[in-house]
Amino acid sequence: MDSLWGYEADLERLAEQLCHHHQDAEDVAHGALVKAVTHLEGFRSEASLRTWLHRIAVNECAMLRRRPPALSIEALGPRTRDTSNPDPDEGPEEAALEADRRRAVLSALEQLPTREHLVVLLSVGRGLPADAVARRTGLSVPAVRSLLYRARRRIRAEVGQP
Repeated sequence: MDSLWGYEADLERLAEQLCHHHQDAEDVAHGALVKAVTHLEGFRSEASLRTWLHRIAVNECAMLRRRPPALSIEALGPRTRDTSNPDPDEGPEEAALEADRRRAVLSALEQLPTREHLVVLLSVGRGLPADAVARRTGLSVPAVRSLLYRARRRIRAEVGQP
């Protein structure tokens, strides 16, 4: 059981990408570990322990997303524009347009169905190839590619890009 708690940081990173809020990510990671401990006898060893824990965390995030959203600045996501190294050729208008575009993409991402949202975060956010995403989510590689295609299409439509 002690080995389960060694996955807490990994689960927090995954949950933070899914939830976009540090406190929610901590709650999800902790909740996933508690569920894993209480249901350890149900672990069938068909997948790795890490994969099983990720699935529990994904389900916890999905349940959290079903709740009515709280309005907060954090809802825009933890990744903000890096202002420590501003582009010397970029004026305030370009910076404002870029910030608006990022907010629109984050908003569109938040409105995706859970599976599409997860596939985008794992493949684009973490840079994982389709086969790694498939292993982590329990989907087939063609299903991952299809979900990613649909998600990108939805985001483009929401943001107003062809």
